[in-house]
Amino acid sequence: MVPLWFSLIIQGGTLDPSGSVEGNGACVRVCRCAATDYCFASRPLEIPMRKPSSALAYLLTPLAIVAQQPQPTTPLHHLVEVRVSGPGQLRALQALDLDLAGCQPPLLQQRRVEVIATDDDITTLLRAGFPFTVVQRDLEAHYAAQAARFPTQPEATNPPLGQGGLGGHWTWAQMVSILDDLNTANPAICAAKVSIGSTIEGRPLWMVKISDNVGTDEGEPEVYYDAMHHAREPLSMEATVVFMEWLVTNYGTDPLATFLVDERELFFVPCVNPDGYEYNRQINPGGGGMWRKNRRVNGDGTFGVDLNRNYATGWSAPNGGNSTATNSDTYRGAAPFSEPETQAIEAFVASRNFVSSFSTHTYTDVLLRPWGYQSGSPANAAEYDSLGAYYTVENGLDHGQVSDLLYIAAGGSVDHHHVVHGHYSWTAELGRSNEGGFWPAGQTIVDIAMRHQPMFRKVAATAGTLFDVLTVTVAEGPGGNGNGRVEVGENGTLAVAIKNQGIGTGSASLALSAVSAGVAIQVGGDAVGPLARFATGSSNAVLAFAIPSGYSAPTARLRLLVTGDGLTSERLIDLQLVAPRTLVADDFEQDRGFTRGTGTATTGLWERNTTAQTTNGGTVIQPGSQTTPGGSRCWVTDGRAGTGAGTYDVDGGFTDLLSPVIDLRHASGAAATFDLWYAESVGNDAMEIAVSRDGGGSWSTALSRSTSTGAWLRTTVELGTPLTDRMRLRFRAQDLNASLVECLIDGFRLEAVAADGAITALASGAQGSSLRLGIVGPPNSVAFALLAPAVTGGVTFPGIGGTLFVDAASAGVVGALLADAQGQAGADVAIPVNPVLSGVVFHAQAATLTATAAAFGPNVVAVTLQ
Repeated sequence: MVPLWFSLIIQGGTLDPSGSVEGNGACVRVCRCAATDYCFASRPLEIPMRKPSSALAYLLTPLAIVAQQPQPTTPLHHLVEVRVSGPGQLRALQALDLDLAGCQPPLLQQRRVEVIATDDDITTLLRAGFPFTVVQRDLEAHYAAQAARFPTQPEATNPPLGQGGLGGHWTWAQMVSILDDLNTANPAICAAKVSIGSTIEGRPLWMVKISDNVGTDEGEPEVYYDAMHHAREPLSMEATVVFMEWLVTNYGTDPLATFLVDERELFFVPCVNPDGYEYNRQINPGGGGMWRKNRRVNGDGTFGVDLNRNYATGWSAPNGGNSTATNSDTYRGAAPFSEPETQAIEAFVASRNFVSSFSTHTYTDVLLRPWGYQSGSPANAAEYDSLGAYYTVENGLDHGQVSDLLYIAAGGSVDHHHVVHGHYSWTAELGRSNEGGFWPAGQTIVDIAMRHQPMFRKVAATAGTLFDVLTVTVAEGPGGNGNGRVEVGENGTLAVAIKNQGIGTGSASLALSAVSAGVAIQVGGDAVGPLARFATGSSNAVLAFAIPSGYSAPTARLRLLVTGDGLTSERLIDLQLVAPRTLVADDFEQDRGFTRGTGTATTGLWERNTTAQTTNGGTVIQPGSQTTPGGSRCWVTDGRAGTGAGTYDVDGGFTDLLSPVIDLRHASGAAATFDLWYAESVGNDAMEIAVSRDGGGSWSTALSRSTSTGAWLRTTVELGTPLTDRMRLRFRAQDLNASLVECLIDGFRLEAVAADGAITALASGAQGSSLRLGIVGPPNSVAFALLAPAVTGGVTFPGIGGTLFVDAASAGVVGALLADAQGQAGADVAIPVNPVLSGVVFHAQAATLTATAAAFGPNVVAVTLQ
């Protein structure tokens, strides 16, 4: 009996009890993988063929069990993941004329392609023999159900972001009302909306200009923004409107917003496809409509043209990348610019002098440039790459050509604006499938739109000149002691290198001032340039300062201002006048308090162990060695090799490695340094290092990377301020998307400025583990650690500097330890296994001894035994 969760329509074949389809040249195995996931693997015929004709195996949705049930006017869509082995298979997949939503390489020479598939498309994939998985059935219903969990305001004219009337997204009418409100509240800098043309169904294509003296063309650099070529991508429109709102509401208060409005002319068409968007509202009023094209009546019972396949450049390229089939979601139209929407955009763009264009889409979290219609890159690819790297600093997007990061896409605006109008032309794909895909809901709408705002701002900022500090090199000035460090009583110099990140040419001025009282500025100004687009330059004069002999603080702060094209940026420079030293170290050969936290990953969990090498396609995923001399262990996300790189890698969620809680109140300028190995075969699952100041109650991200290190990489994470007695570090490895993920940590050190005699403890207090004590003191001195279960109000002794705070009567001594040339010493104390000790608090204080002096250290640390 055929199970209720699927039904097979078989032409000329029979269904055997194992689920194979017999007959007519194909055998299709179908297995249920999860409640909503199905796997399909087409195999060569495993039984004798009875007829030379072909067979059809067709999977229906659970809502369409009965074969005779009529199909809906708009077919249901499913999110399907197809794996292809290389460029040839990808081209073969594209030739099937499917709706490709995303394409990323999870493994070497392989790609994971996300397809928005109808039931007919699933049939096509089965016939073509592509292995695939249905990740989410009935996307329309799935998106609507997600949206229903959050409040919406369908009747409001200007609802908050994330509470719009279409599944949390602004409707077209709400967007139009917001544009009107922006003009009403800010008429001097935000023009009233203007229609640049009409759609197939007669709706206006609204355009808004934002600039100072908004009614006048001032010859300032012009930038064009549009969104929502595709009707199922409302977040593209919202992210664009959020940028518009930020410009006008922050004008006069935020320096960057003020600069962009004063020095740029910015033009916005937030919805290129209102007909398609309104159609989605009609067929799915709760959100989740999957209509993509405009509403052209094609005359053969089909509707719509893909507006982003209707531009002239590459429209009929021989590489594919669009469709000539009218029922395809990538149908390119009867001719280039056959649609009134693209005609209006082309006429408007041709009437202006844009230097950059930025078209926003969803989803895949990539920033794309030409070429889309062919492989390779334009002649100015290096300039594109410079801009792309700058735009994506904050959001971490991959950037590159459409045809490389996604797939061949012909007739798109990104190529046309580059070729015909000479723009730096971009397409941004915002959001990820695991964030809601085309229809994210609730707070996720806000989160995605907001995290990409720095990119929107930088596109406008780089339309002229934009100067960014690359490096600031501090050196000893004349008369120093030659140790390479500026210290109290010495002069210092600053050499500044800057880059013109923008498209224009200009000069910058530098101004140095002191933030810390008492620091004297000797040479405080200079000029750099003129610099051409993307060029770098250095200050001509050497900026100089002096630290007076009476300066008592261990650090000094300077302020560097860089001004050019009307914009001033600030760089704060903190000088460590005292060299940082290693407070405490852990080679992970013993249990010193690092532990695995609670996580969601099913495999690849953190462990302190040896590590075995794994590879994938010749690329090392997990190394077979650690880094500390004489050691064998490190922290690794499951050190076993298994049968392949994917056996014990991180899968199904995240796994956390937590440091013990550390008291760092005695330190300043603290940083954690360690050896990091990170392998991520796709680049879309970031490992994160976070810092807590309250023992793990709250966290702030200090480092995030989604790209592989390729080798062991010495890494430093600044701990910032304030330094508390509850400092903690978290190392998170995660696999939220299908990829190979491995993470390893070794050679951990805490480095900071601390007074001689300071002591730092690294321990969880668990019985059977070790207590690591680190002491800093004069180089080559002898150090002692004093351990006691109690402290006193403080006792001094003749001839010994400092104050003894631990109870002398109950104290034990660990030592003597010889400090190295940098003044660092360390020792391990084994914590015995004894139930009586549970809850006992031990206090530790250091004492140092040189040939001429002895002193107690300035601080006490406490460890509670578990």
